[in-house]
Amino acid sequence: MRASGGIAAGLGVLAAVLGAAFSWRPSFWYDEAATVYVSQRSLPDLARLLAHQDAVHGVYYLSMHFWFRLFGASEFSARLPSAIAVGVAVAGVVVLAELVADRRAAVLSGLICAVLPRLTWAAVEARGYALTAAVAVWLTVVLLVALRRGRWFWWVLYAVGVAAAIVVFMDLATLVCAHALTVLVLRRRALLPFAGAAVVGGLLALPAILEMNEQSGQVGWIPAMNATVLRTVLVYPWFVGTAGAAVLAAVIVVYGLIASRSYRTSELLAVAVPWAVLPIVLLVAYSLAAEPMYLDRYVTFTAPAVALLVGGAIAAVGHNRLGTVALIVAVVAPSVGAYLAQRTPYAKPSGMDYSAVADYMADNAHPGDCVLFAEKSAFTPTSARVAENIAPSAFAGLQDPGKGKSAVALGWLWDEQLPIAAVADKLGSCSVLWYVGDVERSEPATIRHTSNEVWHLPPYHFEDSKDYHELVTLGFTVDESHQFNVSQVVRLRRS
Repeated sequence: MRASGGIAAGLGVLAAVLGAAFSWRPSFWYDEAATVYVSQRSLPDLARLLAHQDAVHGVYYLSMHFWFRLFGASEFSARLPSAIAVGVAVAGVVVLAELVADRRAAVLSGLICAVLPRLTWAAVEARGYALTAAVAVWLTVVLLVALRRGRWFWWVLYAVGVAAAIVVFMDLATLVCAHALTVLVLRRRALLPFAGAAVVGGLLALPAILEMNEQSGQVGWIPAMNATVLRTVLVYPWFVGTAGAAVLAAVIVVYGLIASRSYRTSELLAVAVPWAVLPIVLLVAYSLAAEPMYLDRYVTFTAPAVALLVGGAIAAVGHNRLGTVALIVAVVAPSVGAYLAQRTPYAKPSGMDYSAVADYMADNAHPGDCVLFAEKSAFTPTSARVAENIAPSAFAGLQDPGKGKSAVALGWLWDEQLPIAAVADKLGSCSVLWYVGDVERSEPATIRHTSNEVWHLPPYHFEDSKDYHELVTLGFTVDESHQFNVSQVVRLRRS
């Protein structure tokens, strides 16, 4: 008996609510600031940007453009589509697991998917990673239906789905390679129609592929693989923030393989193993052989496959209700800490705090005051103006003498920030000046990211900086400063 659509929908809604809960708490970080700033531009301005950079995120930016027009760009509203996408992915996992196993495996896989740390992370990320998970799940559903029914309609739909998936996120092309292995194992005679549909899908997406390839220099910042490679490929893609859950999930899957012949030979494994493994293998291999392309968050779309593996294993070896509950708790309990940590105020990479800075300025600055952003920030590749980009209303009415060329007009990602020396004459009219820059650091700091990036930051004191001395020369003195997590706001007055 097939599970009703109500079970899939119910678990999907549960996952979306779980994902959206407390999503308003973390401050926006650099990548999310790009979403907020870019997606609110007019369609011609957005097209101008995508012609130069970030085409890989074009579909996501376009969808968020219309979302923001309806619901605004608060932390909650910006992240809600991601929570919904996780819910859609979970619903799809239930449908998928029932196609390759049974109702019990479907429900358990859906539950695991809803609490998998990578997906609860994606649910509070105003980027397109949750969308890639949803697309991957439903493209796999279409593949399985095509394999079973064999009708041309489903292969056409699969071809269109492949094209759409690649346009949404080019790394999803690796999922099609995983699907090839699944077809080889499950329905070898369907290799020809599968290959035809995959090729047609690739050709349909070719213009987008060429455009994204032209902009491949944008990922030149991705670090090379290093000694953390095992953690980077075995933990972070699915269990970010909780290695304990990764170990327990692996134990459950291995036990399922040993103890259950039906699990070892199931269609579920033929679907989930290539999906979970091959995209990572391909991206890591390319990163080692050519240039770095692998990031743990880029393979978020493999997380539902791991939920299938774990849920299927629990269904196979949890022979009674108590045993099943114990196995679920073994995976879920270590994930609770990761879930809560993902929803703290400074949960984002490096503990970025742009929302907190914007809120402070909205509460304390007054119309007519001046604001100046540090031209260089240790925590972003651009200036400290990111705080203004995410919440321009917080800076409304303030004089902004340091703003140079407009990113919107020129198709750039970020506005130009002029150095103090270039705007000294404009500062003459400022009696109160708010300076936004890096937080005070008494000691050197080392920040390690799951992306393999390691930042070594020297000590920093505003009053030792070039900006401070230039402002003093112009007649300003520090009135007060407020320290955040990685930023500070300094109020200066003309002496």
